[in-house]
Amino acid sequence: MNHSNRPLRRRLLAAVSATLLATCAALPSAAFAQGEPVKIGVLMPTKSVIGQQGQQGAELAAEMINDQGGILGGRKVQLIVYDSNFQPVEGVAAAQRLINQDRVKFIAGEISSTVALAVLQIARANNVLFMAAVPKHPDLTKSGYDKVFRLTTTLDADSEYFDRQLLERVKPQKLAVVAENTDYGRYVIEGSKKRFGDKFVAGETFELSQSDFSTLMTKVKASGADTVCIVAGKPEQAANALRAMGTVGLQARKCTATGVLNNQILRLAGDAAEGAFGSDIYVSTRRNPLNDEFVKRFQAKHGHVPEKVEVLGFESVWLTAKAMAAAGTSTDTAKVAQALHKNAWTTPRGEIRFDAGGQSQARDYVDFVAKGGKLTASQ
Repeated sequence: MNHSNRPLRRRLLAAVSATLLATCAALPSAAFAQGEPVKIGVLMPTKSVIGQQGQQGAELAAEMINDQGGILGGRKVQLIVYDSNFQPVEGVAAAQRLINQDRVKFIAGEISSTVALAVLQIARANNVLFMAAVPKHPDLTKSGYDKVFRLTTTLDADSEYFDRQLLERVKPQKLAVVAENTDYGRYVIEGSKKRFGDKFVAGETFELSQSDFSTLMTKVKASGADTVCIVAGKPEQAANALRAMGTVGLQARKCTATGVLNNQILRLAGDAAEGAFGSDIYVSTRRNPLNDEFVKRFQAKHGHVPEKVEVLGFESVWLTAKAMAAAGTSTDTAKVAQALHKNAWTTPRGEIRFDAGGQSQARDYVDFVAKGGKLTASQ
């Protein structure tokens, strides 16, 4: 072996190594970050039926975006999902964990208005963008924070529509409202008292941990109500309330607040849901290319058609990621918020825009009634 070339080889290797190090140092840090996933935090009460619905929609959004090649130069969307458990303390703790531990700048999802209003304060303090999916309390988009957005309709918009349907079509003489003891439920009760006046005969609340509604429905029966409207974020509780009406012999029309009635309630309540009616902002048969793909893929993955909560969970991640792509950043929440405010966005529900407060302007309501174990919808 010729050892005389060893010094030359060492000098050549040293020169090559120095060149490589200099080249790498000159490259922008974004070149190394190109393959890193884009993180979006998702808050949902994942132990509940409705939370699982929202999570399924959110996960499908990430899956579809990644199948399309990702965003920002091919980066994949990575969801970090935490359970908020319908509790503001747990929601705040989860949001803080997303921000401080996972270094997330964008949070999507949530069901509860009470949780969302608490999380909003954490988002504001940390300059985080919050894309709320299902919370309805009007104060969420009246906060003055320019990085909060809401996809669903507000309680005020829902009440304006549905109360008109009640007054013009159903014409109750004695209305009772049975609502969860949250910001959402209490807001509906107070609004119903004002709108129905002396026709409002009972307003009863129940706790989120409650499963037995017999005593409560006995009190409603004593009020003489001919129409009972149920306000429940959890399908399990709405189903229990409907069953309790039959158990105590409460013969009244079964009304659910806008956004409550869905196929999960029918599955859980069985025959007790027959005749229940309500309204919502989404129906899976709506025809447009994105909804066709969303419904097809959701049904193939989960074995049933998606409903409002699934589509809002989907949109909360879909629009957050699409706005990042439009703004050209995964870290600058101000630029992403500006893009959301500026543009119209394609969703399974059709094209939507956000107002100055971050409220979605889509208000295409659909009426539903439970017949033969199925929901019949009419525009």
